[in-house]
Amino acid sequence: MAGRQLCKIKSEGHVSGVCAGLSEYFGMDVSIIRLIWVLAIIFGVGSPIIIYIIMAIILPEYDPDRVHFEEYDDDYDDHERY
Repeated sequence: MAGRQLCKIKSEGHVSGVCAGLSEYFGMDVSIIRLIWVLAIIFGVGSPIIIYIIMAIILPEYDPDRVHFEEYDDDYDDHERY
């Protein structure tokens, strides 16, 4: 299946690569995803540890031949739109 797919990226992850996969999927910095995850654990929002374990088991590993993450342009200037 070509296109965006949520997967774990073990090469960029510290534990199982779930946060690294989420950061690539949503186009966010992995540090922000990890911070949100830690805050959810500290404040007891839902069951973040159980959700993380389930995602680590269920999510497929990153395969560059099957998964394509959209590239974004770092040189994009918002003023070009107007």
